[in-house]
Amino acid sequence: MRKTILIGVAVAVMIGCSGEQTKQEALEQNQVDTLTSIIVDSIAPVVSVPLLKTMGKVVAERFADLSFEVALPIERVLVRNGQHVRRGQVLAQLDAFKLRNAIEQQQRAIEQAQLQIEQAHLQMQDVIIAQGYDPDKTATIPQHVIHNADVKSGYALAKNQLASARTQLAAAQHELRSGVLTAPFDGVVANLNIQAHQLAQAGQTACRVIASGDMAVEFRVMEADLSRYKTGTVVSIIPVADQSQKYTAIVSEINPVVDQQGAVMLRARLGAASGLFDGMNVEVLLTTTN
Repeated sequence: MRKTILIGVAVAVMIGCSGEQTKQEALEQNQVDTLTSIIVDSIAPVVSVPLLKTMGKVVAERFADLSFEVALPIERVLVRNGQHVRRGQVLAQLDAFKLRNAIEQQQRAIEQAQLQIEQAHLQMQDVIIAQGYDPDKTATIPQHVIHNADVKSGYALAKNQLASARTQLAAAQHELRSGVLTAPFDGVVANLNIQAHQLAQAGQTACRVIASGDMAVEFRVMEADLSRYKTGTVVSIIPVADQSQKYTAIVSEINPVVDQQGAVMLRARLGAASGLFDGMNVEVLLTTTN
């Protein structure tokens, strides 16, 4: 009997120890599962975002090609390529000696024409008086009498000469002003191809002024990808010359024409264009979402 009791006690002790071990293992497994769940939840899923990539070119949205209107020696050039200029700043100037002489000649021509008018007016009055009319009462003088008096006295011719002299004076003054190239707006000088003491070629571009900050990127996309681009779409711009630089541009224009290669021309306005030149090659990247 005593032996039976001892055996029972031993079995109970073994069962108790086995139960405690099972509970401990379950607790440890639960802790491992919880830690694994926390680690998995804390890691953001890696999503592959496709890119549309194409080549583009930087273009100046606003620029002015400046030229002289007369062929005269260039007196001085005050700027260089890449120089920033302000609106109204003098860029280059012609030798104005001949232009000033032309103005003085036309001023003298005007004075002479005015004297001729005064002399002709007196002669015209004499002709009218000879016809039996009072020159001070023009309302009573027939028009054909006045016309004949104008022609005979040279009054009409003197008036035409005065008008012509004034017109030529205005032209000479305009040429004097156009002999000085000034910046039409704030910007940077480009394509400067003149030097002091050279003979300016009338109508030939002397330089270009590119407006500060007004830059865009033109690029082509295939017709199949056009639906991904809308006005206002943001694209990334990376210059080919410096892959470490990155700019942001917004699509501002979509040319509604598909060319022979099945592509459409787009234009994106750059928010900041420091370091970019007109004509520079760039990569245009569009991040798409699925």
